[in-house]
Amino acid sequence: MIMTGINGKNNNLDIMPILFDSSISLDKLKSMQNKYNVDIIPIDHLSHEILKKNNISYIEFDSFLSINEKSSIQNLTYFLSDWYLHESISKILNYHGVNLGGLIKSEFINILVNFLKNFYTIYKISQKYKSQEFICSKIFSSFFKNFSKKVIILESKNSDEILPLDSLQTNINVGLGNINFKIGVNRLNQLKIFAEKFSNILLKPKINENSNFFLFSELNTKKFSELFKKMSDFPENYVIYNRRQPSVWDKESFSILKNSKTILENSKNLESIKNDSLTSRITDIQKIIENLKIQNDIFLKLFVIENLSFWPLFKNIFFTLVEKRFESYSYEILLVENLLKKYKFKGILLQNEVGPNEQILIQLGKIQKISTYLMQHGLIYDTNDALQMNKYQGVMGYDVDYQLVWGKVDYDYRKLHGFNTNKIIKIGSPIYDSYSTTDSPQKNYILLATSGPTKEDIFDLTLETINKNIETIQKISEIVSSLNHNLIIKIHPSPDEFDPTPIVEKINPNIKVIKSGNISELIKNCSLMIVIDFSSVILDSYLMKKPVISVPVKNNGYGFPTAFLNKSCVIDDIENLEQNIEMILKEKYSEQIDNGLNSASNYISNLGSSSTKLLSFLAQNHD
Repeated sequence: MIMTGINGKNNNLDIMPILFDSSISLDKLKSMQNKYNVDIIPIDHLSHEILKKNNISYIEFDSFLSINEKSSIQNLTYFLSDWYLHESISKILNYHGVNLGGLIKSEFINILVNFLKNFYTIYKISQKYKSQEFICSKIFSSFFKNFSKKVIILESKNSDEILPLDSLQTNINVGLGNINFKIGVNRLNQLKIFAEKFSNILLKPKINENSNFFLFSELNTKKFSELFKKMSDFPENYVIYNRRQPSVWDKESFSILKNSKTILENSKNLESIKNDSLTSRITDIQKIIENLKIQNDIFLKLFVIENLSFWPLFKNIFFTLVEKRFESYSYEILLVENLLKKYKFKGILLQNEVGPNEQILIQLGKIQKISTYLMQHGLIYDTNDALQMNKYQGVMGYDVDYQLVWGKVDYDYRKLHGFNTNKIIKIGSPIYDSYSTTDSPQKNYILLATSGPTKEDIFDLTLETINKNIETIQKISEIVSSLNHNLIIKIHPSPDEFDPTPIVEKINPNIKVIKSGNISELIKNCSLMIVIDFSSVILDSYLMKKPVISVPVKNNGYGFPTAFLNKSCVIDDIENLEQNIEMILKEKYSEQIDNGLNSASNYISNLGSSSTKLLSFLAQNHD
């Protein structure tokens, strides 16, 4: 029995934890605070901001886990993302030669690392407050009920579970100056379908029946414009198959494709599914899911952390993901089957090997003995500590036949980790073919490229990392403004990237935030480039002879990539940033520029001729 005093407040000296999330009203929280001796623990960044705004003290949710425990959760997430390879389960998941489980790998990692962070942290909280009642919303009561029967459930707003991919919103530039708007997944798909109908009518390339066919997947038209230009010089047939992004979305992209003589393929060209086959497909998928559900004993033993099986709590989330994605991906499988029947491909080129459409192409390509190629799409952490992360992000080429890398740095990294050097080809990158290492004009602005915390890494999910990212952008804006320099912020194109507009507008309304489009022109005209953490835009800056400062935010334990070890980039904490900006802009920085160019030469080969090198290699490799 809980004893209360004259003022109605709990006199028990034991402290009760309140797990606070945004579904709980502040009034309800304050009434519990008045009634009991409590420790308030905000569950995420939003709930933290609510408490901070209302001057309510709290204990950080992340403080209950050690660094080693966070690392263990990340490693376990990667391990369990291979659940579909279990001998008894993989047989169940086969649909037309494709293991359906492999198609949800990337989204599964996102979901599971967030789930495990909450599950294990709540377990640790329950261990600290062993004899106490726990106060939380209905959302998190199921977690606590795994560890205690003494749970007080607060009235809270309903919150529907939304899968990560369904909640993404993409920044769209309408081509009228810097006018951007966000668009959800459904609306983006509608626009994509409209664009495909338009392109199918107007783009009718001739097919050279006497030449080989090569398939490029998810190739951004503008980003790879130089590659498209070179395609018309070769007799081979190049088929472009984009399922996540439109190939044509404006006059420029249309012109590029028309002049390239490439063949565009999409669902409208490939779809030949009748109502009876649709019914059969759905029935087949339902049988697979039913057979998966009766493997409960396997999942109970597999989904375990610290001898605690979290499967009973996780399985509803798991099957929500499975049921929604398996049906939609089975349709994608049939489209690829029709695509591979339509053309006799000699090669399939991809930019990652973990995406659902990429996995479909890899698995069906292997069945038909079609060579697969992984085209490097960005700089990676070329460190031993980052190897596992690189593998599970699909950038290392474990499932393909050939790896087409940018240059020596990435060639050496793959060689070091045991890949067949005959299958690693230094191609360079077509996206840099138009770049010149001559001096570029400068305008009076500093460029900040953001690359915020992701949703797939437990260290990125911490309040410390999220806050540090926001505070770093804020501080950089303040410093640059105080030095009377103009600032342009280009945010990372990821749909869930943090938008700093409301923050920087309060600091200086003249700061521009660019949310979409190519960053290269912005780099070309800047006087100094500031990068948060590590990003491919560092290489862009080297090639355009721009000094680079990297401000670290994340601490994922990946170590230092090559670009941070060769004096080509200033690694700077926020405390010394103002001094270094002034030094770089006022003094000569020729040594850093020279180091940057040397670094770029190691990172990228065949500068200016990568497109020709790539297309020539494909032709020669299949003579």
